[in-house]
Amino acid sequence: MKGLVHREILKLPRGQRKVAEYVMERPHEVAVCSGSELGERTGTSESTVIRFSYNMGFTGYPALQKAIREELYTPESSFSDYQDDKLTIGEESRIFEKVMERDQRAIAETARGIDPVQLDRAVREILTAENISVLGLRASYPAASWLALMLRFVRDGVHVMHPQAEDPALSMALTDSRSVVIVFSFHRYLKETLEITDLAKKKGAFVIGISDSLSAPVSASCDVLFSIESGASTVDKAAPLFSFLNALVAALCVKNPAEVKKRQEAAREIDSGFYYVEGI
Repeated sequence: MKGLVHREILKLPRGQRKVAEYVMERPHEVAVCSGSELGERTGTSESTVIRFSYNMGFTGYPALQKAIREELYTPESSFSDYQDDKLTIGEESRIFEKVMERDQRAIAETARGIDPVQLDRAVREILTAENISVLGLRASYPAASWLALMLRFVRDGVHVMHPQAEDPALSMALTDSRSVVIVFSFHRYLKETLEITDLAKKKGAFVIGISDSLSAPVSASCDVLFSIESGASTVDKAAPLFSFLNALVAALCVKNPAEVKKRQEAAREIDSGFYYVEGI
């Protein structure tokens, strides 16, 4: 869909071009919003959205939405998108500069989209909850594991969920209204992640979602949701994702400096040279 719109965009009238740009930049939102809502969001009208759909070769806006949903939720490899995107850069000896410049822009875009009120709410809930569970499956697991590790420098009671190795029902046994569940859910959206998140919400937990769109499927079960911005590939979200997680941990440390210092000192005393080797 993105390739089709990109090829046709210069042929479109100004109003339809606005719709086209929105479709390319925020397909997840277009997949769930009505034609009138899309018109409002693009500063055009529902009739402009319909005409745009016709020009893209569809019988109407519902048909265009269906094509977007099928493209978003079919099990294509995110790495294929990643590879195709990087091939457009070209075979340059300093390709790392272009890739890292893109990462910088993605981090800046993600930062602009973070609601400070929602972030403060998330920080407050993490610090006051009785226990914290972090869920990230497949490609999201490294981020979930890193976040859990860093949260343990801030407080006790942090658990990384392992649905493949344990019964999800048992892992949720202690989850209740005093719990916080932090969920990573990126395209391709895993049904297991959505099911566990829904169960956590039903058990009364405060759910913090980290995804690639504010209208991602996991949004239905989240109390707060943070969107990580970048290119089409989930792989490209690594830089802005870890930057956001770093900012979240920093906010927690600032809110609870005495506890963090105490835990750091305790960790140094326990270590006694067992884990680490000093550099020369």
